[in-house]
Amino acid sequence: MERPEESNQPMEPIVFGGCFGWLHGADSANGAHAGRGVVLCSPFGYDILCTHRGWRKLAEGIAARGMPALRFDYPGSGDSAGVEEDPGRIDAWLDSIDAAIETLRARTGVTEVALCGFRLGALLAARAAERRGGVDALVLLAPVISGRQYVRELRAHRQSWATTPAGFSADPLPDTNAYVEAFGFGVHGEDVARLSALDLTKVESSVAKRVLLLDSRGGKQAANLASRHEALGSEVETGPFDECDRFQLEALYSEVPHDVFLRATDWLARDMPPRAGGASASKQTCHELKLPAQGLCETPVSFDVPYQDGRYFGMHCVPDRIDPELPAVLFCNTGASHHIGDGRMFVLFARRLAEQGIASLRMDLAGLGDSSPLSPTVTLDTIYADASGIDVAAGAQWLVSQGYRRVVVVGVCGGAFNGLHGARRHPAIVGCVGVNLQKFIWDGEDRAPGTPVFAQSRLYWRSAFSLKKWLAALHGKANPMRAARAISQRAWRLVRARTGDVVARVGGEDKDPIRTLARDLAAKGVQVRLVYGEFDVGLEELKIHFGTHGSGLGRYPSIRVVLLPKLDHALFTGAAREAVMRDTETWLMQSMREPVVSKSDAKDASQMRQGADRRHAGLAPDAANPAVAVTETDSDRQGDTALQGAHFPGVGS
Repeated sequence: MERPEESNQPMEPIVFGGCFGWLHGADSANGAHAGRGVVLCSPFGYDILCTHRGWRKLAEGIAARGMPALRFDYPGSGDSAGVEEDPGRIDAWLDSIDAAIETLRARTGVTEVALCGFRLGALLAARAAERRGGVDALVLLAPVISGRQYVRELRAHRQSWATTPAGFSADPLPDTNAYVEAFGFGVHGEDVARLSALDLTKVESSVAKRVLLLDSRGGKQAANLASRHEALGSEVETGPFDECDRFQLEALYSEVPHDVFLRATDWLARDMPPRAGGASASKQTCHELKLPAQGLCETPVSFDVPYQDGRYFGMHCVPDRIDPELPAVLFCNTGASHHIGDGRMFVLFARRLAEQGIASLRMDLAGLGDSSPLSPTVTLDTIYADASGIDVAAGAQWLVSQGYRRVVVVGVCGGAFNGLHGARRHPAIVGCVGVNLQKFIWDGEDRAPGTPVFAQSRLYWRSAFSLKKWLAALHGKANPMRAARAISQRAWRLVRARTGDVVARVGGEDKDPIRTLARDLAAKGVQVRLVYGEFDVGLEELKIHFGTHGSGLGRYPSIRVVLLPKLDHALFTGAAREAVMRDTETWLMQSMREPVVSKSDAKDASQMRQGADRRHAGLAPDAANPAVAVTETDSDRQGDTALQGAHFPGVGS
């Protein structure tokens, strides 16, 4: 299978109209002076997390064919300004597509613009094209054809998830037309009706000169849609999108649909016009996203990976007034998802903390998200690799290079694992919040997509006394043997762990890597807060190594276990995300505040405040005080050299 090319031009962060995005410059070897550019219209919600990696690959492939491509986050999504609860989101999303078109024209000088959308992004792209006119080409990838059906689909996803062990503790959503959500992302108020009213088969005028429709479902709807656009004067080409289901898997397992992307890219490059002789491109680019209502500014940053060629990406969130007594916060990826977090929690939490005077960095580890280059493949072994702990330490080192004295790492699931191991490595990391940690040490256990995730043992025991579950087993809809195997495996691991603990207590050498990790963190003085939902399967791992609810951790005063009700594993519900943010915020304010005592610390804090003030005033950072600079400097790269070998003075590796 032939794969799309990748551009030799670096992607450039860009901010326009409150939206954050990436401009992929046209490959200089394949027609950098071509007159056509492409705006990518992303899908909605959880689909964004699943497909982010592939969506970036598509942008790179388009740029490699000589067409500049712009991908961006809609208002209230991703790294853009606003929240999903803001009214008028549908119109704001359509307006942002218009703004993206104008930005692409201004920045690159192209004379033709094509739109390419996936799922809900395809519906929005078609509506925006019909509304504004003048769109030369339109690519519809597995489009949402009916907004009303899409709303029903979101509700069905939410209800189905609530029946799984992951959604066991979630409250049911109210049966109302004023709110719909799935997997942590929602549509609110009048926007539900506004979305429901959108229908691709009811367009009244031509959306583009050419239309490429690659449908994942087939049936009459897609055929009727193609016929409708042909009747309105568009040249329509159709085809299948057989890889769509695999593309929409969880980010860790999402497969880039190379065949479909290659076909779309070839189609977009057909009859490429040259750029007009008088067309010029603007070099003025805004990188900062200023949110004066929240008293903060966000800046995209990149810095070197210490152990290989590559660059990390992060969003540096700086409040107008930094509280020097509180640490900076480092957010790291949840699994293979990019830096915004499930339900966009890391974006929301970073801005909420900024209102309390806390700066933060939302970071993509090496090979993930918007770091460069992307890893060729991502597996659980990638997420839980030793290098990921080094990545977290590198993020902490970058924050230190900006003048922050102390760092707290916040991570969920795989991010919690990497946060612990990063905290073990870097001397500036003084705290770690790990939410629903599944593993303390990676044992190479793998899970193929679609494999059921084992539930907590007490849920299995509860099911053993459920007549409904036994009836389901009799009808082949449940597998009691799988539950029995899970419980027996856990019992055996518990016996082995307890035996090792007893041997260590009576004077034997304790070589257990998990207890060694806990001892190292405690000896280093890292304040560790392990937060679990009351039914999270991670509690089984905790019980095996440290007793029920982590009772064996009592010997380490700096390590605490907290159980929060209504906390699903991936924090898909708003209540779960709010509970974690509230708990962490309270802990930061009460337990991690440290008075600035030395004159040098006070000077550093003053410099950081002055740097934030200068930036918000539209001034350049003070060159005499490199600690306040938010973009990369030579001192940043020199600081990163301390990460070589990931070894720090006085800190065991």
